[in-house]
Amino acid sequence: MTTIQQTHKKQKGQSLVEVALFFPIFLIVIAGLVEVSQLVITQNRISNAARVSARFAANGGEDEGIWQVALNSVTQTLEADPARWDIFAIRGQINENGNGFTEWQVNHVYGISQTAKFAEVNWTEIKNDILNELQTDQFGNQSNANAANLRFAGAYILYDTESILGLDALPNLVGFNTIRALNIMRVVGSQVEQTNGCSAFPIAVHTGVRSLTDPNGGNPYPPANEFDYPQPPPTYDEFIYNVPQVPFTQAQEGYIFKIQNGFGEGNFGWLVWNTGIAPSANTLADSLSWPGNSNDYTDHGDGGQVVPGSGFNHVVRGYIEPGDPTDQSLHVGDWVAALTGSVNSNAVRSVLQDHIDSERAVRVVVWDQAQGQGVNGQYRINGFAVVRLRGYKLSQGQGNPSWILAEFVRWDTSCGQVLP
Repeated sequence: MTTIQQTHKKQKGQSLVEVALFFPIFLIVIAGLVEVSQLVITQNRISNAARVSARFAANGGEDEGIWQVALNSVTQTLEADPARWDIFAIRGQINENGNGFTEWQVNHVYGISQTAKFAEVNWTEIKNDILNELQTDQFGNQSNANAANLRFAGAYILYDTESILGLDALPNLVGFNTIRALNIMRVVGSQVEQTNGCSAFPIAVHTGVRSLTDPNGGNPYPPANEFDYPQPPPTYDEFIYNVPQVPFTQAQEGYIFKIQNGFGEGNFGWLVWNTGIAPSANTLADSLSWPGNSNDYTDHGDGGQVVPGSGFNHVVRGYIEPGDPTDQSLHVGDWVAALTGSVNSNAVRSVLQDHIDSERAVRVVVWDQAQGQGVNGQYRINGFAVVRLRGYKLSQGQGNPSWILAEFVRWDTSCGQVLP
């Protein structure tokens, strides 16, 4: 009996020793997960700050405004202490061979050179990164010709983030103390021919749709089990710049919208670019595929019928305005035909997934009025917006409406405008 009691005591003592040994390790593992999660969130914020700064610079913004735009994008989430920031404005031009620089300018526009990695900035590596990015097209193909003679502007940002759990001593996390982000954009001419029509993707979003609230709000973010794609889907908390219940007409970069398929206010509709081509799921998949086909008037042998008065003797995929076959460019005030019927096909799903996986920005139609019904439905163009598709649900009937999740990027007035 005494032996059994002694054995139990030894086992209890051993258990306590094991707990004492492993509990601190367990706490460190949990703390590390929290720390890494916080670093990822901060990286996303700094990357977005670099992106909006680069866009400002590419649109002609001054250096003074570059750092102001960057800080404004994170003003509610990160400190603005100049000791924790170093922001550089970058401008330049690629040579005619597309393999070097004819101009290169870097200005330190914010900060006091105190970030942990300031002394380690390697501008030779950064120039190589910029050149590689400009040489690569949207399909991932790299060629010097893609970069030839391009002017560019952008921002390089360093931000020191504190270790929220005091884990600076962990070797695997030390390198993350300074968050870095580089973003470069092409500079295009500021003089825009406003009468040029737009190319677009076959999605029409109503002006009145509102940005989402958190999952418990009045316009709730959809639960994960409602997404067809992606899986797992993004969470509401990932859209840190979203402001809930804002109409699409007042959207800013980062606002997120769940837009239900339908013909009424607050909905989105699929489009067919002309009334001659067969309005099928295959037609929609072709039009959704990058880089779009709203300007494609070649003969692909598609089914349908020739649009009378259009000047074409074959079925085309490009835009022809219903009721005015001589109008073959998308402008504000034009009408565009709705595509109705079943679009829940593998081809449509595949191309939507490609846009989501590529994080591709696409230009879509914004509509304010609708007329007709069914196959005769039409939308009037109110403007054009650039969005990123972040998720979708496709269904047909059974009381389960289809929807898309779209992150607003910007309004686009570079084309399709009507001069007074």
